[in-house]
Amino acid sequence: MKAPLYNDILAICQEIADASTADNEALRLASCKKLQVLCATNQGSPKDHPLQWEALADFTEDGDQAMDIYEVALATAEKLTLPTFTASAYLAMALRQVEFEEKEQALVFANKANDAAQTIDSEELKTEITELLTQLAQ
Repeated sequence: MKAPLYNDILAICQEIADASTADNEALRLASCKKLQVLCATNQGSPKDHPLQWEALADFTEDGDQAMDIYEVALATAEKLTLPTFTASAYLAMALRQVEFEEKEQALVFANKANDAAQTIDSEELKTEITELLTQLAQ
């Protein structure tokens, strides 16, 4: 990922987090809209990247809509052959299913995350996936 896109995503996510911390719903919504516009602008272009989609899904309050956005992140990661982002998207989807109290579906996504993580270098992501699988097995 090129630095300008990463920096844009990071800056918008920081705006959303700061607005949430300040309990400023108007600013949070405006910043979420900026992230939506960034994703829409980059979709299908050489700048398209799963990180922007996963960030958008993470900040999307409607769970079903977030799952749809994670699917876009996943498709983008697979298209670009980015297994770390594939694993990350599946993990995020599993965590969202935990929020829905859909343990069986969470386990399906967690196992897909684990499968995708077999070829990645991120020990932190692998650990998060393993911890979730352990939690779901209880």
